[in-house]
Amino acid sequence: SHSDDKNTTCTSTSSDAQFLDDLRSSLKYWSDNDYTSAWLHVPASRAGLVEALTSEEHATDTATAADIDALTFDLHHVNATESTIVLKKWLRPSAEDKIPPFASHQVGCAGFVLSEDNELLLVREWTGPPSNRTPTKQWKLPGGLLDAGESFAEATCREVIEETGIPCQFESVLSFWHRHGLVFGKSDFYYVSLLNPVSKDIDIDPVEVSACKWMPIEQFLTSQGHPLILHILDKVFELKNNEESLESLRNKKGRLRPIVKMVEGDVQFGNRDPFPTYTGRISR
Repeated sequence: SHSDDKNTTCTSTSSDAQFLDDLRSSLKYWSDNDYTSAWLHVPASRAGLVEALTSEEHATDTATAADIDALTFDLHHVNATESTIVLKKWLRPSAEDKIPPFASHQVGCAGFVLSEDNELLLVREWTGPPSNRTPTKQWKLPGGLLDAGESFAEATCREVIEETGIPCQFESVLSFWHRHGLVFGKSDFYYVSLLNPVSKDIDIDPVEVSACKWMPIEQFLTSQGHPLILHILDKVFELKNNEESLESLRNKKGRLRPIVKMVEGDVQFGNRDPFPTYTGRISR
C-alpha cells in the first residue's frame, strides 16, 4: 500500500470542466490505491476553481453525492512564491486527518554583538508613518526575520551588517523566546546569538534604523531598561544592576564569556544534506 501524498497542479491549458472530470477520476484512483492525501496547487489565474472545489453548491446537477464529496477540498494556504492557492483533501475517511495546518510561526533573530572591550552594539529604529518618522526611544539589538533557507548564523550576521554595517562572526545562540498572539494569529520564535565584530566602524542603513552606537555593558545596566537584553545579561552573563555585580564587571579581564551557550554543529540523516543544529554547552 502507499502512504504517499499526491500533489497536482491545475494547468492553464485545460478547461475547468475537463480538469474537474480528470480530478474526479484521479481521486478515485488515489483512494483505491491507499494514498494518504491529495493536494491541489491552483494558479491565481484559475481562482474560480477554488469556489467549485470548496463548496458543494457548485457541483453539477448530474453529480452524485459521492462525486460531490470526492470534489470537496479544504483551503490550506496561499503560496505567494508560486502565486498558487493550495487545497488539500484527506483520503482516509476512517482515520483522523493528520495533515498539519499551514506554518503557524515566524522566526526572528537578533545579534548580541559584543566587542573585545565589552561594548554592546545597539540600534534605534523608526516609529510613525514614512512622512513623519521619529526615532524610537529604546535602544535594542539589531536583527530581523530569517529568510527562507537561512540558518541562525547566516541570518543574524546578515541582519547586523545590513542595519549597522558591522561584519561579524557567529559564535553561539544565547537565548530565545516563544510567544503567541501576533498579527494574523501567528506565533513567534526569536533567537539571540552572540556575535564577534570584525570591526567597530558603524555605517547604518538610514531606512532601517535611526541611530546606532556602541555602549559599554556597565552603562547599559545602569541606564537602559530593555527587558530581553537585561534578561540575557542576568541569566547568561550573571550581570545585574547592583553594586556587587557592577564591581565584578569592572574587575573582569578581557571579553565577557557566557556561562552557557548553544554552539552550532551538524546533524545528518543517511545521505541527506547535513543541517545546522545548536546544542547547549557550558563555557570553559
